[in-house]
Amino acid sequence: MRVFLFIDQGKKKMADVIDINTAGWDGVNAESPNPLEYSQTKEAEIDRSVARVLESEDGQRMMEWLTDAYLHQPAWAPGYSTDYGFFREGQNTLVREIQNKANRAKE
Repeated sequence: MRVFLFIDQGKKKMADVIDINTAGWDGVNAESPNPLEYSQTKEAEIDRSVARVLESEDGQRMMEWLTDAYLHQPAWAPGYSTDYGFFREGQNTLVREIQNKANRAKE
């Protein structure tokens, strides 16, 4: 499909509509292949890799340490800067994301 795009000085230029990311309604009507199944995506491959690492004895020991060092600690305490709470929650989120990836691979 070809559409007209307006550019400087009122001149028209032809452009191809490639995918749904194309601006305007033409992108919505663009033909695109069916999305991949989750199990075929790169994200699923990474999830499986994380799960394999955490299934090992060393991986379990590492996850236990991360959980104790980060998740089982207060994220903020009275008198601390609010920035410290945001920083700590960022650390906690990383540990939770590792856990979620391993759990998602087992589903």
